[in-house]
Amino acid sequence: MDQNSTKKVAIALIVICCLVCSKFTSALYLKSPCPAIFTYQVDPQTDLIYGLVEINNIVLGRVAKLNVDLSIGGQLPPNIVGSLNLLKSRESTVEDIIQGLPAQYRVNFPVQSILPTVLRIALNGQTICTGYRAQGRVITNINLEHTLYTQQLLSLLQKQNQNGQHSVELETRFQSEPQLQPLLRPQWNNPTARPGSLVRPHPGRTTVTPPASASSSSCGKALNGVLKRFSINGELVDKGQFPWLVPLFDRIQVNSPKYICGSTIITRRHLVTAAHCVYDVDSFMRPERILAVPGMYNVDNFFDEGAQFADVDAVIPHEDYDHEDDLNDADVAVLRLKAPLDFTDNVVPICLWYGENDVTKIIGQEGFVAGWGWTDRGPSTVPTYIKSTVVNKRQCGANLARIFPKNARIFCGDGRGSTPCNGDSGSGLILKRGNQYFLRGIVSKGQLNPETLKCDATKYAIYTDIAPFRFWLKNAISY
Repeated sequence: MDQNSTKKVAIALIVICCLVCSKFTSALYLKSPCPAIFTYQVDPQTDLIYGLVEINNIVLGRVAKLNVDLSIGGQLPPNIVGSLNLLKSRESTVEDIIQGLPAQYRVNFPVQSILPTVLRIALNGQTICTGYRAQGRVITNINLEHTLYTQQLLSLLQKQNQNGQHSVELETRFQSEPQLQPLLRPQWNNPTARPGSLVRPHPGRTTVTPPASASSSSCGKALNGVLKRFSINGELVDKGQFPWLVPLFDRIQVNSPKYICGSTIITRRHLVTAAHCVYDVDSFMRPERILAVPGMYNVDNFFDEGAQFADVDAVIPHEDYDHEDDLNDADVAVLRLKAPLDFTDNVVPICLWYGENDVTKIIGQEGFVAGWGWTDRGPSTVPTYIKSTVVNKRQCGANLARIFPKNARIFCGDGRGSTPCNGDSGSGLILKRGNQYFLRGIVSKGQLNPETLKCDATKYAIYTDIAPFRFWLKNAISY
């Protein structure tokens, strides 16, 4: 072999080594949100990267339905979505379960050039791992599903046990295994199944029935001290830190409620949110379409401990709200619940604003906004919060390049590098008075960067000012 041929062979070997090593490096440095459940692996026979899912909570004799949601920063070829299969045979998997080992699944990715991130992993409908969406101009989400039927295999193994096989393993498994509590998924009501109402309060109403609310001394307080820590970049909320914060879901798809907005508890039977949150196409949503879940922390987990599932029986928007008017200053609605809430450590009402309406009196004050909006890492399944300083309308107009009427019932907030984003709409801006927190604003509009189409943290957020609406609110919660 001449010298040139030797060089070509050497270069080819180097290229091959680089390609192989790059795959190992990719698998090594990809981070799993739940490494005890999901890891990236390299198949030593094919050098392909795959996902390994290990599940410890499978109970023999029951169906095990596993869902793996992936997110890829790119567009996939048609009908190529990957697959989810048992790593071993069904019989070997059951043997592993009997011996106390995890059931192992292999996730075959649709392509190797762009590896996916994990959005969510669920077992029998219960979320056991939550991650983040991939980044990119085009995002493709994939849902893979596998159902493991163990009943027939269990019967076979029990017969083998009667014949003297597997006696030790089966005794250990079936007598010592702690029994899981039954998981009951909430039954989503069919949106057409029962009537609801859209209520418009009458300004002249004089007979007021006191709402079932907490005393003024118990509102606006969190068990763990609302804001014991803070980061202006958007810090994760501790459970119970904002106990008046309530996620709203659209259940037009009966078995798959979709998170839409935040809201705030103001009485045992009333929540307040932005009117645009409960407006769809050309009219307000029917109340039976809306599900509120006070006490919920992870909006992907309907088994959250302490969550209360609340049906809405009336949507009460302000009569001045106009969905077509971009400068509308009445973006507020009250949701009346079908049944009163149970106040707990994680379910507490906010205090309603009283006293001065003049927004100039709160210029420069810092409030807090929490919600399930997008973060710099994508959509968040658990709430985050930011600090926002109230600015005057002149500053707001200059920042947003628009003119606001002097009497507009809004104010703007400067998040100093953070801002409410998609999904935060309807959440409240709270201000502290003494040792309690009071609702002063509702997230109405954030600003998008026209180039990136992402929320622009350099722009001020617009809040509906609740103070001018407090008499309307008192009237609305009398229903």
